[in-house]
Amino acid sequence: MAKKRRDEESSGGLDRVLERLDEAPAGLHDVEPPANELPKGLPEPLIELYARCNGLRMFLDALEIVPQTEVTMPTPGKWEFATHEGDAIAMDHRGRIWRTDESLDDDVCDGTRLDRWLAGVLDATGLLYDGDGEFADDVFDEDGEVLPVVRERQLRAQLKRDAAAPGIRWKLGLALLDQGAVEDARNELEQVVADDPAFTWAWLDLARISERLGELGNAVDELRMAAQTAEGTQHPQAGYFWAQLARLAIRSGDDILRAQAATKTSLLAPTLKRAQLDGARDSLEAGDLASAKGLLELLRAVWPRDLEVLELSKRVEL
Repeated sequence: MAKKRRDEESSGGLDRVLERLDEAPAGLHDVEPPANELPKGLPEPLIELYARCNGLRMFLDALEIVPQTEVTMPTPGKWEFATHEGDAIAMDHRGRIWRTDESLDDDVCDGTRLDRWLAGVLDATGLLYDGDGEFADDVFDEDGEVLPVVRERQLRAQLKRDAAAPGIRWKLGLALLDQGAVEDARNELEQVVADDPAFTWAWLDLARISERLGELGNAVDELRMAAQTAEGTQHPQAGYFWAQLARLAIRSGDDILRAQAATKTSLLAPTLKRAQLDGARDSLEAGDLASAKGLLELLRAVWPRDLEVLELSKRVEL
């Protein structure tokens, strides 16, 4: 009975979203007629969506849901069915919505249910437009980027529709951190890991806040959670989290933890050293000394006696 009630709520939510699209200014959205034949093998929420429309575009092309025949599965267990602001959007077998984050080379859970996610995107993106379907005043900076306060409002609008979406709350935490609201950011990130303890990036950002505040004990505990969780879930970047823990262990004066974390890094990320070295050299050539130093700090924590690391460290210190 409970599952049937949830399905009915989801279907009604989809209908309400589509009604709102129909009521918007002409040309702002484009909704295709329902599919002639419903797809098979897709998660139930996608089948329900295609029973109502065979693809759509919201706010011109800010969000595009592809026709049912173009749904793919580039990652096992995730059906890619849309793009949002250029990022790939997929659904897993539980109906959760995942957005590819190129800055992390990872997918982030941006929604717990399709109708809630769509309604949140509609509300958030709508903040950029006026009643005539034109861009609103005072929402972009001189470079065409969304103003930080507007971005915060967008994220809060999405959370109002889907309060348990970990990726959206994580982004809100980072947005608050960028605005200098450190404690508010920490509160949001702590809620993220309470809702989703496996969200390794939120643990990492909590550790960075603690380190920034000089709370090294908390930072070590939070980074340990990030590293152990990443390893336990076989996250492809688990070695990177252990490397970060090795770096922090040096700051906290824990040689045993540094050695343990370094060993884990070497086992889990055999290509990390080369990638970090190449990145540090590229940063030096570009004149970005701060980035080079950050990369070298990680390298020295894991491979303190490596000849390439030592040679490059001398160049950075000059």
